[in-house]
Amino acid sequence: MTTTTRQEFRRLEPAAKAERLKELALAALERFGLAPDSALELLKHRENAVFRVDEAASGRRCVLRVHREDYQTRASIWSELLWMDSLCQAGLPTPRALAGRDGEWVQTVSVPGVPEPRHCDAISWVEGEPLDVANAVEAYGLLGELQARLHDHSRRWSRPPGFTRQRWDDDGMLGEEPLWGRFQDLEALDPGQLALLKRARRAVLERLARFGKTQDRFGLIHADFMPDNVLIHQGVASVIDFDDSGFGWYLYDPATLLVASAADDGFPTMLDAWTQGYRSVADLPDDHLAELPVFIMARGLVALGWLHTRRETEMARLRTEVYVGMACDYAESLLAG
Repeated sequence: MTTTTRQEFRRLEPAAKAERLKELALAALERFGLAPDSALELLKHRENAVFRVDEAASGRRCVLRVHREDYQTRASIWSELLWMDSLCQAGLPTPRALAGRDGEWVQTVSVPGVPEPRHCDAISWVEGEPLDVANAVEAYGLLGELQARLHDHSRRWSRPPGFTRQRWDDDGMLGEEPLWGRFQDLEALDPGQLALLKRARRAVLERLARFGKTQDRFGLIHADFMPDNVLIHQGVASVIDFDDSGFGWYLYDPATLLVASAADDGFPTMLDAWTQGYRSVADLPDDHLAELPVFIMARGLVALGWLHTRRETEMARLRTEVYVGMACDYAESLLAG
């Protein structure tokens, strides 16, 4: 196979892209000391390509991630894995990184069918099923407790030299070049909606500036703390998928969880359960909690930027109209006080 250009790769159908990335994952197995005849099953390919690896001879199972291009660096992936390892040692179960033959957690692998080298890592398999939110009080209480444990660790952990992650601060969320794209460029917005959301952006940025970034409210966060990223096995909850983790306001974690439910009748119940769960572990002052609507609005705008940068995907086609309506409704509520 001749080397594929980035433009050619991007034109491939999702299934064809996944096959090319599977070839790269197979090439990465040897780097991690895994048998080349291991069975690979694609678990997810929304951002990274995530494969389950089953090594027949030993019965070992793990997860191999082929990272997307132009998002994380070797240093930032190493930092993610290091934080996960520290969290697990501190009693909050997470996957653990598997070292390559050379002792490194991150391996950079090339194959002709993928246009650029991709960073890969291998992490331990975590048994369990995604958290069931049918019982909102129980589920959101647990989510609050887990987030508080993670944030408490973040406040206390001394990061080593070389640790680097993205920043979900005002620039990272809503600056001129935000991490997930500019909501202002989303073509689905009509002029009235765009004007409304720009006003909401200004209000959010003003509130964030007043709130500040002191250690009690800003630090390492998960940044995608959804029920799907909490696996339950025999009563033990494990937190997975730290790919978006970085430095941000602690209130951004509940905002990512609650934004899709902010207009639901059951939202007060969810929020109360989350708050009680969080406060069972860590302090959460009332004046901090009062700023949660600001972060829910920020997350709504971040999501619109994400939909713009992935406008060619089926997910964007299915969700854009709903997310635009939700963001506009929330903007009107926030601006009305």
